[in-house]
Amino acid sequence: MQRIIFILLLISSMMLNAQSFGQNKVQYRDYDWQFISSPQFDVYYYGDEMELAHFTMEVAADAYEQIAKHLRWNLKKRVSIIVYHSHNEFQQTNVIGQYMQEGIGGVTELFKNRVVLPFEGDYAAFRHVIHHELVHAMINDLVYGGRMQNVIAGGMNLRIPLWANEGLAEYLSMNWDTQADMTIRDLAINERIPTIRELEYFLAYKGGQSVWRFIATKYGREKIGEIFQAMKRHGNAEKGFKEALGMDFEELTEQWHKYIKKEYYPDVAGRDEVKDIAKPLTDHKKDKNFYNVSPTVSPDGSKIAVLSDRSGYMDVYILDAVTGKKIDRVVKGNRSINFEELKFLQPGISWSPDSKQIVIAAKSGAHDALYLIDVNTGKEKKINFNLDGVFTASWSPDGKQLAFVGNEGGASDIYLYDLDNKEKINITADVFSDTEPSWSPDGKTIVFVSDRGGLSNKGETTAKDMLSHNYNHQDIYTIDVDSRDVTRITDTDYNENYPIFANTDNSLFYTGDYQGTWNLFRHDLNSGRSQVVTNLLTGLFQLSLTRDDGTLVFAGYAGLGWDIYRINNPLALDSTSVSATNFIANRKENDQEELADLRKHKLKGTAANTTDYSTYIFAWEYEQYNKESMRDQPLDSKPDSIYKKDDGDYIPQAYKTRFSLDIAQGAYGYNNVFGHQGLFMFYFSDIMGDHQISVAMESQISLQNSDYYLNYAYLKNRLNYYFTLFHQADFFYAGYAFNEMGLPTDLTARMRHYGLAAMASRPFNRFHRIDAGLIIHNLDYKLFNIDSYLNKNEIIQDDGFVSANPTLSYIYDNAVFGYTGPVDGFRQNTTFEMSPAMGDKGISYQKLKIDMRKYQMITRDYSFAGRLFFGTSTGKNPQKYFLGGMQNWIFGTGSTDGVDDETSGETRWRNVILDSNNNTLLQDIYFSEFAYPLRGARYSERFGTNVLLANLEFRFPFIQYFQLGFPMKMVLGNIRGHIFMDIGAAWDDRREFSDFAFLQAKYGNNIPENFSPWIRSIGYGIKVPFIYLLRIEAAYDWTDSGFSKPQWFLSIGYDW
Repeated sequence: MQRIIFILLLISSMMLNAQSFGQNKVQYRDYDWQFISSPQFDVYYYGDEMELAHFTMEVAADAYEQIAKHLRWNLKKRVSIIVYHSHNEFQQTNVIGQYMQEGIGGVTELFKNRVVLPFEGDYAAFRHVIHHELVHAMINDLVYGGRMQNVIAGGMNLRIPLWANEGLAEYLSMNWDTQADMTIRDLAINERIPTIRELEYFLAYKGGQSVWRFIATKYGREKIGEIFQAMKRHGNAEKGFKEALGMDFEELTEQWHKYIKKEYYPDVAGRDEVKDIAKPLTDHKKDKNFYNVSPTVSPDGSKIAVLSDRSGYMDVYILDAVTGKKIDRVVKGNRSINFEELKFLQPGISWSPDSKQIVIAAKSGAHDALYLIDVNTGKEKKINFNLDGVFTASWSPDGKQLAFVGNEGGASDIYLYDLDNKEKINITADVFSDTEPSWSPDGKTIVFVSDRGGLSNKGETTAKDMLSHNYNHQDIYTIDVDSRDVTRITDTDYNENYPIFANTDNSLFYTGDYQGTWNLFRHDLNSGRSQVVTNLLTGLFQLSLTRDDGTLVFAGYAGLGWDIYRINNPLALDSTSVSATNFIANRKENDQEELADLRKHKLKGTAANTTDYSTYIFAWEYEQYNKESMRDQPLDSKPDSIYKKDDGDYIPQAYKTRFSLDIAQGAYGYNNVFGHQGLFMFYFSDIMGDHQISVAMESQISLQNSDYYLNYAYLKNRLNYYFTLFHQADFFYAGYAFNEMGLPTDLTARMRHYGLAAMASRPFNRFHRIDAGLIIHNLDYKLFNIDSYLNKNEIIQDDGFVSANPTLSYIYDNAVFGYTGPVDGFRQNTTFEMSPAMGDKGISYQKLKIDMRKYQMITRDYSFAGRLFFGTSTGKNPQKYFLGGMQNWIFGTGSTDGVDDETSGETRWRNVILDSNNNTLLQDIYFSEFAYPLRGARYSERFGTNVLLANLEFRFPFIQYFQLGFPMKMVLGNIRGHIFMDIGAAWDDRREFSDFAFLQAKYGNNIPENFSPWIRSIGYGIKVPFIYLLRIEAAYDWTDSGFSKPQWFLSIGYDW
């Protein structure tokens, strides 16, 4: 039955886990955490990564200085920075409950203001994400006091817009770069610049970054802190901008748009759009997707393999190389254990020399793997590696080896794998970030991209040494496969990427951001001379050539999305000149202003640290700056000896589990049995989130008459454990009686439910798990006759029993969620529960439930959803299923089989269950279950020890944007609609379907002649995002005599 929604939320995550769906966060390994400290930060690390922790701490200290200056704020509470060695291990964190999808490079949570980061071998990217996330941590500290509890206790309602938060994090962590410049230029030339209020999703980052760049350019960087201080004073983001800048968001939008046009319109002259120089083979606008990337053309030139999200997932498609027409989809990503993720941020697909197979890297369980896939048959071969990460594979010309990027111990290196001997070898083996390997035609050399600068040494430089190395700059190198000799190919002031060898000419093609846009370059290996051969407005990336060099394919960015393009005869492209973009032309002046700002910000203290800003993206012209002027004062007056050894290394400390309060708050709930309920809740956890405790209680505690709960979750290992101690006492009106004087008395019932629950959950992988649990119930029921006339209070009924209920569940869930609920995939929960008799009053039953849900996405906005639920209970005391109604039903005009008897769903439930004459009352409340949604019916419209329920829905967008002017100004958007059909039946005996007498004996003699165990309804509804998701639905009972009048329902909640 529906066991009190509010109580389910409180009793524990265990009970929710056991009875629901959800994908798994698998702890594939144990972590021996240690940490180092500074005045502001604790950096947590594991294994032998002390030097990476040192790097993290130093970068964090430099970032803190810059952020504190701009926000005009010094941290009031310490910030914990938790570093994982890879994204795969980052996904196992318990600090954040949600699964860390590919593309999430770091996260800052508000309960303890912890920063959680993966290191993936790229020091430039790691520095950026440290700085980015510390901006969030500093804003949390400034605005919310660094804790969620301050938000709750203070009733703080300030909501910082996503664009303001993420945009500032991007701006302060990297100022501006050619990638951001490309994104905003593309918006400008396509006249698709959004308003500030419309900066969401991807554009919240780059669009917000552009807004802050405009503010800093026009008003000075000091306005940043002024704005946030004003936000905090007013408790409103827009009022903060209005006070500091004199503009609301509409006026700010207007000024920002003018700035963008002035900045980017001059860039248009003389430059080409991507489609002007190459043939588009995909159309992201037509397909309504964003990514078409990682193209690789087959050696015979007939086919192209690409990564695309046109289905809503990242999939691998085979396209015709001439027309771009889809031939086949050979890999479905994100919905199976073999292809959990397809590495779309570091993609790399490669063909076998015979054009029959492709190789691709994918996440598979605890590690990444390479997959060899036959494009004709779809047959897969998996190659496992015990590495932290695997990316960007390239097949050798002779077909015998694979080159790929592997991450291990924090290093990103080039590996070779011999397909015959099944052996791998690391051929770069150093601390530098080495990526994008590609073979020479003779198979003797591999070209790759690295941040090593002029260093070619292997294994001599450490993570700590990278602090003094310019790791922000990428150049192209080659390595001899036999000798392992590294040769530098490019040495420029700009970044190069995606190098490939020509097959018929001694040259390379690569991309570079020379003069501010990403263009195609050709490098003559004989002369060592490079020339740019395109002049684009936006950029091209990820190159691939046919064996005869007749066709070059690439991924190009334009029109707010990525597409695949083809150029014929790339060796015939002529050299062209490229003029500097506005950003590049004015960059030197802007960078010197930024450096001057950093020099001005010094906190008081004794001289100690030297901060080298040469590795910062905003310091393009650092060579002209006197490093001695960058000497700083420490951020704390405490001596370094507290945190560091004499040699300057930080002092490592062992991690110890210590609990601290995450949040304390009052909670209010409502359920259909006992009405309004409220509790105080307290949540505690350790820094890693491996140990979680929650306590809930009423404001006044009476051991017998109050509600209180204690939950503990142990999540450190792969096998998770959950424990709950609970006590619940409920009073409700049960009717009336008469005393000996004939005067009415009140019948009041008290139910006590207390016990212990324990569960073990064992995930096999992200999608499959088994839950096994035991719940011990102690149930006590007393009926009091309260006589206010004779001032008597006597117990006239006393009942109760003890029950021990083991459960076993198998859960599968690969569903993908949209805004209102699942939109694609499959979910299944099969649960067996039993109760052996305990004592004279004990109950004995067995119960099986199967809940299957299938979602089929038609396009990104339209989907079908189907559900089949079956439940059965047997034994001496089989339990009931109550069919009808819906979850979180607030009110409605429900009827019985199309006939309105003026009894609401809730009243009917109370009448059926909370009847003092109901001899199975305790079982009905605590062991039976609701089966819903069945709209057009009320709770318990049908009941029985067996139930079958089918639901079918078509879900679609209804209103994209709606603005109300009266009686209040209100904007509502993303209102979704759905059409549904619900069909269900509940029965005790199969003869109920054929013998009307059985139904009369069960439901009474007043039921109509067409009454049956079946209930059918159809209808429609909308979902309005208003504080919570508000559901307004109309249902029509579908009886043998036709359809009833519409019945309207109001409820809250997301789609099933």
